[in-house]
Amino acid sequence: MMWECECGNIEYDPIPPEECPKCLRIDSFTNLPEELIEERAKDKDAALEDQELPNILVEPKKLRSKPGKSKTRRRK
Repeated sequence: MMWECECGNIEYDPIPPEECPKCLRIDSFTNLPEELIEERAKDKDAALEDQELPNILVEPKKLRSKPGKSKTRRRK
């Protein structure tokens, strides 16, 4: 079952929650009909397809030492 609060929060449970965890209203949930649930699922899927995925494959920067500088210590 899908329950929607007056504030728009959606909960999935066989029985409606007594209190909304988002807005803290009591007995503010209504049962959504099956047609509306299917319509919202389609809308949600379409919205996810429209979003561009961030480019997570970024080449790491190469660590280079500066020319002319040695990484070893010089003896005095």
